[in-house]
Amino acid sequence: MSWTEFRARRQVLEDVLSRVEADPTVVRRLAEIPGARELFGSSDEILLALQQRWSGHLAALLDQAVEEGTAPRDAWLRLAEEQPALRAALDAGATVSAALRREQRTEQEMADAHMTGRATKRVTVG
Repeated sequence: MSWTEFRARRQVLEDVLSRVEADPTVVRRLAEIPGARELFGSSDEILLALQQRWSGHLAALLDQAVEEGTAPRDAWLRLAEEQPALRAALDAGATVSAALRREQRTEQEMADAHMTGRATKRVTVG
């Protein structure tokens, strides 16, 4: 991917988040956003890119939680508070995208791995 394409994709994601602030149901109409279909191919790919953004931020906050000895749920709640449009997009997107729901299931495993060093104990993060 070129830098030009990277920036264009990032702009589409920022446009999605701006629109979600006003109307979270916009995730059902992602193809209407200029450049969305051309740059991502499908609504699922946009939602998965947003999930990747969330997961990256969450992983950093989970690392911090491990250092501070705080609960993974606190990290998740902090991120939801810091990124309300992103959280709203993912929550709305999960109602329409099986691919996103599958990806979100791995979020729990990530939280478990951060807190235990292995994904054996379930800790609710969302």
